[in-house]
Amino acid sequence: MRIKVLISGLLAAALLVGAASLSSLDFAMAAVAVVLQLVFAYTWPRMTRSETPWTISIILAVAALASTAATLFMPGATQTSHSVEVIAAGVLVIFITQVMRGATADGRLAGVVSGVTGLAIVAQGSGWAAMGIGEGAFGITVFTLIALVGAGAIAITRLPDRITFLLAPLIGGALGAAASALTFGPTWYQALTIGVLAGLLVGSLRALALATRSVRTLSGVLALASGILILAGAMSWYAMALLS
Repeated sequence: MRIKVLISGLLAAALLVGAASLSSLDFAMAAVAVVLQLVFAYTWPRMTRSETPWTISIILAVAALASTAATLFMPGATQTSHSVEVIAAGVLVIFITQVMRGATADGRLAGVVSGVTGLAIVAQGSGWAAMGIGEGAFGITVFTLIALVGAGAIAITRLPDRITFLLAPLIGGALGAAASALTFGPTWYQALTIGVLAGLLVGSLRALALATRSVRTLSGVLALASGILILAGAMSWYAMALLS
């Protein structure tokens, strides 16, 4: 399954790089981000074995579209600031839908946990949309994905979690810093930060997936791969915003 997660991530990464290379189309990155978000919205409740997968999927899909649309078309303190409002509204809707199932319904708490966690992740897809309408999108995307591939190569091994958790950010940071030698993209310290964050993300989610044994089906593979890419885009955007 770990190899399938890596392959799925590489295919999605190719789409992101292709979209980032289309500098004349501001919404290309947003379009790919929406695809990732919708894949995650469908697969996440099934990976977490929610009792109401379609309800959670619909809420996550609406949140995905709303967060990305707000990033593209609504002014704010930052380009992704409206994601907080989307998450707040989504949490309320998730609680309401689970309460309406009745006090005797099974899995209400699990449904809330699955929905709120998925909501917090899926809304971060707006980071790729924000990156696409900003400057240097291609370089940031390439450096992020290089770090993810390096960390992913460590993650698919059978090394213990503790070793992987240490090696993944080291490899990701090293590859990010090395990639800064290219003539485009972030500076070395920005690339190093992006690489370390990418490695920490991969190492953390790998440990979580192995501990919960949740990635056993195609839905689990796609949920984990799309979730990593969604969060990686948000972390890279925030890192560049802080370090620029």
